[in-house]
Amino acid sequence: SLRGGPVVLSSHAVLLAVPAIPSLFMSGSIGEDDGTCGTETEQVWKDAGLNTAMEGLNSCDASVDKGSKTVSVDFPSCDAAAAANTACSSAGGMTYTIDVACSETSGIGAVADWSVDYSKMPGCAGTSCTISDFDTMLKQHVETGFQDAIKEHAGGTWSCTATASLSSDPSDDEAILSIE
Repeated sequence: SLRGGPVVLSSHAVLLAVPAIPSLFMSGSIGEDDGTCGTETEQVWKDAGLNTAMEGLNSCDASVDKGSKTVSVDFPSCDAAAAANTACSSAGGMTYTIDVACSETSGIGAVADWSVDYSKMPGCAGTSCTISDFDTMLKQHVETGFQDAIKEHAGGTWSCTATASLSSDPSDDEAILSIE
């Protein structure tokens, strides 16, 4: 059912997809392999302060560009992201970021051909976790969670790709040094 024009993709509607991340962690999905990473992450997410800080990500503003049909949320520019990273460290976890790029694939309806980009969304995991652990245990859950949440709030058919980076990953740095 169509619910009006492109205003369907309001900042609020897009941000409603963000809680998918903490709830995925709290459901223990990353701990499915019962390895060290999963056990550590499950312990970290028992911290109430971390859960509260992650819920605070809902306050981050989305920018809407009707010309390019793009909605973007840049988490590093949001105070709540810094609070989430601090809470992760306080809970004994390791911070990382997730980029989620979503696009509407049906090409029909009010949200046809729109895209939604979540940039450097904070994540928190056990200190022994790797990007490979994210790819194995959480990537599919994150992508499906965002696809479903955006569809529920905005309509359309969505495809999302999630990419995680460790905070210590040189590709995250603004300037990459090269040694010749």
